[in-house]
Amino acid sequence: MMFLYWFKFSQMKYKNMEDLIRVKDFYSSVVLRSFDIPLVKLEKNQNRQVTFIFQVPKDKGEQLLKDFWNRKLSVEPRRFIENINELKTRIHEVLENH
Repeated sequence: MMFLYWFKFSQMKYKNMEDLIRVKDFYSSVVLRSFDIPLVKLEKNQNRQVTFIFQVPKDKGEQLLKDFWNRKLSVEPRRFIENINELKTRIHEVLENH
């Protein structure tokens, strides 16, 4: 399954590579997913850490995260929890398969 995901990602063409942002913080990534920002890839880093790569204009992604950390943004709790579980599963898949 991960091979197919990687193959599809490697075959994708992005109109604007600037629309890809990299996020290392888990909860920031959960916030972006909670607002339907597409997660296009997880990259395994050293020390069993991952970087989340999202397709979103940089200014929109940064504004969402800024508003969240400044407590100006609210996320529906159930959606937030569902995205925590989704991203944890994705992390485990990446770490187990590499």
